Amino acid sequence: MVIALSAYEKRSLTRFLLIYLGSIYTFICLLAWMFYTIEIKNLHENYALKMRATASSIAHKIVTAHMMEDDTLQKCLKEKPAEQCFGLEKEYQLGLFGEGNMPLHVSFPEPVDFTKTFYLENNSFYALDESSQKHLGIHTIVLKHTHSSSMIHSLRLQTVFYLFLSLAFATILGYVLAKQFLKPIQEEINHLDTFIKDSTHELNTPITAILMSISTLKNVEEKKLKRIELSAKRIATLYGNLSYMLLHDKQNEDKSDVDVKKLIEERVEYFTDLMASKRINMTLNLREKSLHVNEEGLTKLIDNLLSNAIKYNRLNGSIEVTLDFEKLSVKDSGIGIASSKLGDISKRYKRANSDKGGFGIGLDIVNTICKTNGFRLEIASVEGEGSTFSVFF
Repeated sequence: MVIALSAYEKRSLTRFLLIYLGSIYTFICLLAWMFYTIEIKNLHENYALKMRATASSIAHKIVTAHMMEDDTLQKCLKEKPAEQCFGLEKEYQLGLFGEGNMPLHVSFPEPVDFTKTFYLENNSFYALDESSQKHLGIHTIVLKHTHSSSMIHSLRLQTVFYLFLSLAFATILGYVLAKQFLKPIQEEINHLDTFIKDSTHELNTPITAILMSISTLKNVEEKKLKRIELSAKRIATLYGNLSYMLLHDKQNEDKSDVDVKKLIEERVEYFTDLMASKRINMTLNLREKSLHVNEEGLTKLIDNLLSNAIKYNRLNGSIEVTLDFEKLSVKDSGIGIASSKLGDISKRYKRANSDKGGFGIGLDIVNTICKTNGFRLEIASVEGEGSTFSVFF
């Protein structure tokens, strides 16, 4: 079963995977480093035992040759490489040093660290032995293992291979688990979405009927008529917001060239009665502006900015709407927003003031539309003086 995720759910899944994979990756990398360190240590110890035994055997042969006054070994050292004289395997190189670390028979050019008895240098192991006790003039035996680099390189490749294999497995497992965890949640969300869609759809018909019937009412007080019309418009606006919020993530929005100035004027006309009920003075500073956007989305953006400016304004307040080449701004003389709440005010279900009602979805819709179209929303507010909402194109 393929789970269709909304943009919000995808962001939640991405955050979960980032946290999960970040911690798992760190843990796996730590294990890989520990494994490599332990293996290098084991390799170090194994070669140390083996090479010290070989060096001790060489020292024994030197001591025996000297004690037995057998000059065969000395003649061999003059004619052949030292490794052949002691029957060493091909991966070994030998260095024989006399008093004061004077080189006598040395098969490698690298300098030797005589302060250590065994060490790793440039991917080669070195073992030092002084048990020859200066027999045949030899004070120190240095044994070098030349094929250590291939062993270390192989260990590194093995570690890296298992590291990436473990990371790939953790990534796939994390994704599968996240999808499985989301499956029952998604089913519940789908049930809730279906219920809300059906409910809002059922609201649409009576709302439309009420708005159309208002103009035909007779013998009704003008004040009562306006109250009915304003209430119906509020319900219609809420219906539109709910429908947009539910369907936005799941539908492809068609874009077209929209005359922003004309659209603002139309929406201001729509809210005229609502502004009149609070005796709000509206000032329009509009320049010609065209945007290639989804018209319904831009309408929702303008409606929510105007609706909030009216809802949170005071009696005899003012609203100033400005449109120029780079931005649309709506400034009101309302109650303002506390600075501590400015960071969360555009999040879903967050409200700056609970006394004015609402569901806290208006600015979330505005913020979503801005992100969808690459706009930038900025909010400036002084508590008790008013707010300015600016949308930069």
